[in-house]
Amino acid sequence: MRLAVEVLLLLSALPPLVVLWRGPRLWDRLAGASSLNTRVVLILAAHAALFGYEILLDVALAYAILGFLGTVLVARFGERGER
Repeated sequence: MRLAVEVLLLLSALPPLVVLWRGPRLWDRLAGASSLNTRVVLILAAHAALFGYEILLDVALAYAILGFLGTVLVARFGERGER
């Protein structure tokens, strides 16, 4: 059961990874990166819940905050049209 949950979460991270890799525009890549960050946070939280590593919840929270800030910063950068 535990392994199945983690494998399914890892498999659900493949489509955002493809969008991140192949996205023709900055906004496509940004959406892929944001979705991939969300999946990584879910994997960390599921691993913490299933195996009892409470410290991973702190890591997941910090990763989510940094991922959100990164998304906002890149979106502001892209909004200006700079390259």
